Amino acid sequence: MTKPLGYYCALTPGDGTYLDWLQDTYGSCLEGINRIEKLHFLKAITDNLIASETATQGQYLLSESADTIQKLQEDLYQYTPIGDHLGLAEAIINQLKTQK
Repeated sequence: MTKPLGYYCALTPGDGTYLDWLQDTYGSCLEGINRIEKLHFLKAITDNLIASETATQGQYLLSESADTIQKLQEDLYQYTPIGDHLGLAEAIINQLKTQK
């Protein structure tokens, strides 16, 4: 991360929130977290977002999307070089920020 956590999140230093603790513990750019820890943290964030979306939109949406999800995952493993995975993740994150 080239910018501090507060650039991306609603963080007020000293407010006692989890984000405040995260920054105090691991640095403003999360430099105290190694690569594998960051990947697992990203997976946990994604799992939370999926659970929230399912709770909001309903299990039906997840069921309707199951075939597409499976196809995307299979194709990712088979056809996408590992060097493109983070770029693809970044593109999807940026789209999710603005998608309704």
